[in-house]
Amino acid sequence: MNYGIVAEFNPFHNGHKYLIDTIKNSGDGENTVTVVMSESFVQRGECACVSPYARTKMALECGADLVLSLPVPYATASAERFALGGLSVLGGLGCVDALGFGAECGNAEMLKKCADVLVSSELSDAIEKYLNEGVSFPVARQKAVEEISGKEIAEILSSPNNILGVEYIKAINKLGLNIDVNPITRKGVDHDSEEANGDFCSASAIREMLENKRGFNKFLPKEASNILISEINNKKAPASFNKLETAVLYKLRSMSVEDFKELPDVSEGLEYRLFDAVKTSAYLDEILEKVKTKRYTHSRIRRIIVCAFLDIKKADIQKPVPFIRVLGFNENGAKLLKKAKETATLPIITKSSQINDLGEDAKRVFELECFARDVFSLTLPIRDEFGKEMTDKLIVI
Repeated sequence: MNYGIVAEFNPFHNGHKYLIDTIKNSGDGENTVTVVMSESFVQRGECACVSPYARTKMALECGADLVLSLPVPYATASAERFALGGLSVLGGLGCVDALGFGAECGNAEMLKKCADVLVSSELSDAIEKYLNEGVSFPVARQKAVEEISGKEIAEILSSPNNILGVEYIKAINKLGLNIDVNPITRKGVDHDSEEANGDFCSASAIREMLENKRGFNKFLPKEASNILISEINNKKAPASFNKLETAVLYKLRSMSVEDFKELPDVSEGLEYRLFDAVKTSAYLDEILEKVKTKRYTHSRIRRIIVCAFLDIKKADIQKPVPFIRVLGFNENGAKLLKKAKETATLPIITKSSQINDLGEDAKRVFELECFARDVFSLTLPIRDEFGKEMTDKLIVI
């Protein structure tokens, strides 16, 4: 079977290796793994800690067979759009049999029931009722689901990886894909946990270790650790979004209320709140604190700010994924690509020049990706050259 994974690998750690190994060893043990991966910017509203091509190499050296790009408008979106983008790429390949993902709940049927509730007709009214009581959107949604389907299903939404798993299932259903789901119970530590558990540690904690130059080796597979150390030694990691703060503030200060209104995830007058916060703040943290409410979380505001800086508009995430872009593959991945030539419903891009043969929507997405990579190059210890997205070669293992 060919399994799909939607990931960031920011960076690739032992938990990711465990997920891939578990998938590869399930069933008859002859499974392949296709990964759809964020490139320069990630869903938490910041840059990745190391380049997309280094992370592609990490994935391939640690068991993945084929790595595809998750277009930046989806990579920097809410969980719902992030999942929809990833599944659009996997579905467009036409030869993915199942989706594997880590989750706190390993029961696929319960996750499917939760997904069904989230698209039920009565949910929005129930959420609005709880929002009016002054709770945050995540809390309101969980309370609404409990009201409709009971506490057991609602508790699924209390864990971040469960939420993403439910969004994957919603995306599969929405796109009408014949892809099964296989949730793998997470091993090690909770998402964003600062505590290690043996050789397992969260990606956020590892990124902090990188920033503080503390030992991270034991939490990464040897192959991934060697690649990361090489990037650090060559001054290509770790990337830091903080280096962009002045440029981001300049961009935000140049925007009108109407400009803010055109950004993804901006609704209900949030554009006025953003505009006022920008005009009265000297730092990004000030903006975040002034805009944040129970309804508007820090992560949502960070994503909005990143989209503003990268020029990603509402219209960009409302359009379907226009192509499948290959970042790297091994021998099994080459066979998958050969098979996909017969099954794919989206164009498969292996060279940047192929974009010229596609429509305006495809060109727009690729231009955004190129710009994001050029901006990412400014976050490195030593700035990278311009145009890396056009000149980097496929990673072939």
